[in-house]
Amino acid sequence: MPEMPEVEQVRKTLAPHIEGRKIVSVEIYLDRLIKHPSPEKFVAGLVGKTISHVGRRGKYLVLATDENQQLIVHLRMTGALLAQPGEQEPPAYAKIKFVLDGGVTMWFTDIRTFGTLYLLTNNDAYIEGYETLGPEPLSAKFTPEYLASLAAKSRKAVKTFILDQHIIAGLGNIYADECLALAQILPMRAANTLNADEIDALCKAINAVIAQGIKNRGTTFRDYKDGEGNKGDNQNHLLVYGRGGKPCKKCGAALCSTKVGGRGTVYCEHCQK
Repeated sequence: MPEMPEVEQVRKTLAPHIEGRKIVSVEIYLDRLIKHPSPEKFVAGLVGKTISHVGRRGKYLVLATDENQQLIVHLRMTGALLAQPGEQEPPAYAKIKFVLDGGVTMWFTDIRTFGTLYLLTNNDAYIEGYETLGPEPLSAKFTPEYLASLAAKSRKAVKTFILDQHIIAGLGNIYADECLALAQILPMRAANTLNADEIDALCKAINAVIAQGIKNRGTTFRDYKDGEGNKGDNQNHLLVYGRGGKPCKKCGAALCSTKVGGRGTVYCEHCQK
């Protein structure tokens, strides 16, 4: 599933191609991807509007199409937004076609079709999960003090704790494993057992891992591509995720695989305490 670095890379690569472009037409090939309003109103509300800005909040892409209107896209597991020349063949798994002026077409593609799109006008809908997002890594509000105040109240496993989007926006399974490995904290430890030094190390690790993911254009194991159809490179720099049974890059011990909160988890039992 695309996480904050992947969605940020999509935003960065999509923006130069679509910002300032007028939406000429919209074709929807799978109605159920449109969660608000109806598909007919979705099309009518977008045609003739100009995409003024491409933003992001957590794992959501936010396209401003009017002063009081936003197209909000959640890629979920295999969704993608791609910009390409209008004469080019449609990409595989194309589900929605946005024809823009200037000879550009933006496609929403989705292999497993779990993605969701919302067109909000004057905040006329409540998007569960989006409205209650916590602060993002690398933001001014994401501090050790903020994290400590919430961790002290939680008996959840620390991995489950940091995956909660109400607490940290944008963090997913890949980067959670990486953050805990870098901070040298066992993923199954209760969040309220972390001391001040460990909270500080975790906060710094989260920022470092997310910054690295963005620098390396996201992580591609199978389906993820950015707004220009390119794969990421961060999969070549991971410490633990997807490396169960392989040697720890720090101590050489075989990495352990387990489940924490139902999520596949890889860690080093020697380095993570």
